[in-house]
Amino acid sequence: MSTTDMPSRSTYCSQPINGATPTTIANPVDKVFQDNFLNDVFWALSSQGPAFAIDEANVHFVEGPVDFFDQLISGIRRAKHRINMASLYLGTGKHEQQLVDEMIAACKRNSTLKVHILVDGLRGTRLGPSTEKPGIRVSSATMLQPLLNQFQSRVSISMYHTPDLNGVLKRILPPRVNEVIGVQHLKAYVFDDDLIIGGANLSKDYFTDRQDRMVCIYRTASLSTFFDNVVNTIGELSLKQDTNGNSVNQGTIDPVTESSQFKLMAEKRLASLLEPNSFYTADNFKHSLSSPLDVQSSTSKATWIFPTIQMGPFNIRHDEVCSSYIFANIPSTSKFFVASPYFNLTKNYLQLILSGKPQIDIITCSPETNGFAGATGMSGVVPDLYGIIERRFLQKTIDTGNSGRISIVEYIRHKWSYHAKGMWITAPDQKLPNITLIGSPNFGSRSVEKDLEAELIFITENEALRQKMNSERMNLWRETQTVDMPMLNARKVTLWVRFIVYLFGNYL
Repeated sequence: MSTTDMPSRSTYCSQPINGATPTTIANPVDKVFQDNFLNDVFWALSSQGPAFAIDEANVHFVEGPVDFFDQLISGIRRAKHRINMASLYLGTGKHEQQLVDEMIAACKRNSTLKVHILVDGLRGTRLGPSTEKPGIRVSSATMLQPLLNQFQSRVSISMYHTPDLNGVLKRILPPRVNEVIGVQHLKAYVFDDDLIIGGANLSKDYFTDRQDRMVCIYRTASLSTFFDNVVNTIGELSLKQDTNGNSVNQGTIDPVTESSQFKLMAEKRLASLLEPNSFYTADNFKHSLSSPLDVQSSTSKATWIFPTIQMGPFNIRHDEVCSSYIFANIPSTSKFFVASPYFNLTKNYLQLILSGKPQIDIITCSPETNGFAGATGMSGVVPDLYGIIERRFLQKTIDTGNSGRISIVEYIRHKWSYHAKGMWITAPDQKLPNITLIGSPNFGSRSVEKDLEAELIFITENEALRQKMNSERMNLWRETQTVDMPMLNARKVTLWVRFIVYLFGNYL
């Protein structure tokens, strides 16, 4: 079965994911939503993993970098039992130092508080010059060392190492370059029963002048516990930082020397978290209810969240299956918005967009707001690489007769960079979005095949939440310029850059 297919509404059998046994839910014809399109999406996604009913009043879409930093600080200060944070890396400036200081203070206040930090082992141990202490080289690991050393029994620092970096590649690829093989890329921050999730890392740019998307979901123990389990599971598979600052194996299968066995173990453990046809109230995680209507009858909620994960190295393609279904089944009278800073669609997503029916607006970064703009060395050509891919895509929309249906805008804002990603979809003939996807995936080859990713799929008919979703989307589109072929053709790139795209496009 391809990733564009889902079970028919007549059976609602779960598509096998990673060899899982299909199951059948009890009431496939139940109306969870009044709109038939939303109802079909709900049942299709529930066949792939758990669903969580939420209180719309507990949802807050982060309004910008400063709000994101404030939400993190507030979460740390509130936490009494658990802090569990997954990020690509922790930066090395004063904002990041404040986060570490706040976690130290939180551990001092609460003797039962446990802290777990998961970062990518390659990115997290990459040393760079300190912006606060000239002459000193620092990394995520060195920043977190004081927290670990003061509270060894209650703090753990996990350093994920991709199993795909092994053998000759492990020996010859230098730091920074080796990260193209694959990284821990999901961004999820748990504070007791509160969750913050999206695409933003724990570093200065995301706290000051980088446009991203993050959402806070408060007082929802079930969803927070789901991500606590995901992050802990990856952490248990990762190297652990010790009190001497070294990354050591915990006695599990080594990702470098035993990569095949490591992948099988990781697939088994992580896939077990994707329990299909399971429906949870905000406070009910251990015992899911047999029907979503049981949840609704006890909560009177009409908003559901489906968490998805994508971990190509472990053959877990949950997010790809769910996203592809949505791409493939949006009606012609719906509206579809796509955001991706590093716009490089997989062949699957490209085909689904070009063969689709709804009006599609796409937002990506301009060369000036690309996160690699102004970088030195090879990184400095990255904006041009994505520019070539963007131009190729726009040409394909023209060649396939889709130029009137598909449009692209670029985020452009002085001294800002752009990193927001996700989707918004309206139900047929509606003006406000009913579905949004928010998380770390970019819909490109890296996200699908190489990195560890996670996101949330919201489905709602609640008017207040739909207004929030629409306001968040419109905020992104305010700082944009419309793209056309003359504009893209005027951006000259060298033959060398074109050659890089040809060779390494799948790593972008």
